[in-house]
Amino acid sequence: MNYIALAGTLVIVPALFLLLKKVFKMSEKNIFKCFSLLLSVAFFIRYFAVDGSLYNECLKLTFNNPFPSGFLSFIVLIAVWFAFASQILLTMFPFFEFSVLKNYVKTFCLFSSVFSAFFLQQMAYSFTGSYGFSLCGIFLAIEIGISILYSFYVFMTNGKFKTEKKELKEMLWLLPIVLLFAAPPYLFRSLLGPIGAGLVKKFKVYHRVYIYLTFVFLFVIYFFLRKKNREYCRMVLLYISLAGLVVYCYNHSFVDFIHPTSWPLHLCNTAMFIIPLCLMFKLEKLFYFTLFINVLGAFFAILMPNYGGTADFLEHGNVKFWVNHICAFAMPVLIILLGIYERPKLKFFTYSMIGFAIYFVAILIINAWFTNFDADVDFFFVNSDFIAEKLGTWAENLRNITWTIPVAGLKFIFYPVYQLIFFVVYILLGLGMWFLYVFLFQIQDFYIELREKRKKIRQDEIAMCVKYGQKEIEGCMNKESENKLVVKDVSKRYGNNKKYSVKGASFEVESGEILGFLGPNGAGKSTIIKCIVGIQPATEGNIEINGYDIAKQPVQAKAQFGFVPDHYALYEKLTGREYINYIADLYNVSQQDRDERLSKLLKDLNMEKSIDNQIRTYSHGMKQKITIMSALIHNPKLWILDEPLTGLDPNSIYEVKECMKEHAKKGNIVFFSSHIIDIVEKLCNRIIIIKNGRIRVTVTLDELKERNISLEQFYLDIINKEDEEVVDMTVAEPVKETVEPESRFFKEKKVKEKKTKKQKA
Repeated sequence: MNYIALAGTLVIVPALFLLLKKVFKMSEKNIFKCFSLLLSVAFFIRYFAVDGSLYNECLKLTFNNPFPSGFLSFIVLIAVWFAFASQILLTMFPFFEFSVLKNYVKTFCLFSSVFSAFFLQQMAYSFTGSYGFSLCGIFLAIEIGISILYSFYVFMTNGKFKTEKKELKEMLWLLPIVLLFAAPPYLFRSLLGPIGAGLVKKFKVYHRVYIYLTFVFLFVIYFFLRKKNREYCRMVLLYISLAGLVVYCYNHSFVDFIHPTSWPLHLCNTAMFIIPLCLMFKLEKLFYFTLFINVLGAFFAILMPNYGGTADFLEHGNVKFWVNHICAFAMPVLIILLGIYERPKLKFFTYSMIGFAIYFVAILIINAWFTNFDADVDFFFVNSDFIAEKLGTWAENLRNITWTIPVAGLKFIFYPVYQLIFFVVYILLGLGMWFLYVFLFQIQDFYIELREKRKKIRQDEIAMCVKYGQKEIEGCMNKESENKLVVKDVSKRYGNNKKYSVKGASFEVESGEILGFLGPNGAGKSTIIKCIVGIQPATEGNIEINGYDIAKQPVQAKAQFGFVPDHYALYEKLTGREYINYIADLYNVSQQDRDERLSKLLKDLNMEKSIDNQIRTYSHGMKQKITIMSALIHNPKLWILDEPLTGLDPNSIYEVKECMKEHAKKGNIVFFSSHIIDIVEKLCNRIIIIKNGRIRVTVTLDELKERNISLEQFYLDIINKEDEEVVDMTVAEPVKETVEPESRFFKEKKVKEKKTKKQKA
């Protein structure tokens, strides 16, 4: 009879396909949707037509049976397993446009469908325990028939076995997910036999294994899908949730729905139905209910499991329990982390709490009502002492306070104090989940930012190698910028701020030059310096240090300079020598070179007597000298100092000045900012003045001397001058530079001098 139903399906389904296509003019995609719906209905009727007890004598594998019997049982078990997976894949096929799903349909689904057809009788027997006529067997035949035709049509119209290497690799990566989550709950016990005697409710080895697997599942699925697009992630998670729902419904039948006490009203049970619905449809408020409420309930259930059956690790009831609670705990979190639903806002949390209040009140009434017919009714564990006995005597005493309401001959018994505290505590724990999610999202953002940075660095390295015709990034160098600091069109703004902190900064510093960087507080000096040394990335423009780009070649560029910040941070429990050796190690300075350089620096900066003392015993000036020595220990091409002389005594200022002069004489660059105008005037070859994030002037000290202008007066003229081009530097407003700043200044000065002479004349 089962094979007659299979043959009939193989004849009727093609005729129905032609009818829908030729007569009703339906597209193939819509026809596939119809057949997916038909397949789902057949599966639903067959699955719930009997109690689903595949875990019976006819299928139990002991491997002690005579060869063909045990082997046949094994084959039937595999056929049932593959059939579960293929039917879920076929149901999802017309709703997702991904080649991997199409490849599974035309290979795995076709194979498993034909394989199932050969063992149709044995599979039907495993469901019913009889080879005779049964509704279950008829619908199983219809399922297999639709699956064969469905997958065969996709096979014939989509390149048969032609699959690209990349697609095949993707199929192999997904195969463990496809098979593992569709595994019937009795599979592992059938194959491996009983494992793990003793109570696994306590934190013994098997319980801990389950807990570890829960978190392993969450992290493995996240890292597998983190680079996929949102729709692809939705497809995979929908498959997992549907497979989990099939496993959960094992041992349920239509009869169970007649008895309300068998309804899946436990909090974690509802998640098995909510999650697939939320993945199929945009049920926003329902999803955030499961995110805050179901996840929390599942987590506590994992810690305090209520197996209700044998303590065997692989017993099908235990497997079903863990599939249920792993899905309820991990799936909503994965949905958020993978971006299928947006991260929760405060209003979503409020919706979930309102939903929980409605659920809680409904469960209290249902528990009190159904207890009149079945004393063991205890949805959400608020009707028994399951939770109370774990909390202690005080909680059990609270349950002694009861409230009985007679209604139509029935007694509705409530535990008002205990149940109210239960509700309030759960709400508070739900609030705790909010903060936990915020922390989790911060970790995810950090990881994503780190991943994007690494990706950009790798792309920049490839681009640089192509540009300079090199195989490795170390060989890529702009010869035109060798022995120079080049800052070109650099702009910087922080976060979403529309106003630039620095806009359009451009200058070059040659080898052997000491350049002073001047400007009032908040002008942008430290911002530019931070961009040069790579602490802050420039929003626009580029910076090259000795031919290396600081953004695209950070390791090579940072090896070219030494930096003395305005606020240093030292390891104060180290001695001065230990700290400098630590910095030398970072720059791979040889022992001979570091000893020679350190010996000279100690002498120049008068630190020979205190170098072996702990840094925490040093004065401010001594700490500043240690910072200077650590910046020079690798003999950098560029030495950058941000306010290096602040707080130093005259002797120390003199010593630092002499170090700066000597470093420049060796053909290196010294670039420093300072507010001490006199020192800048005596020390520097050239100065740059910045105001309001714009470089106003670049001038040599020789030019000022020729015109008999002091640097102090010149600086004050520039800072106090009302520049017509000083505008609100927003993103939409470009900065125009038509003439050189120093040329403009001196031209304007000449014009003023001519006007003055004319007025006198």
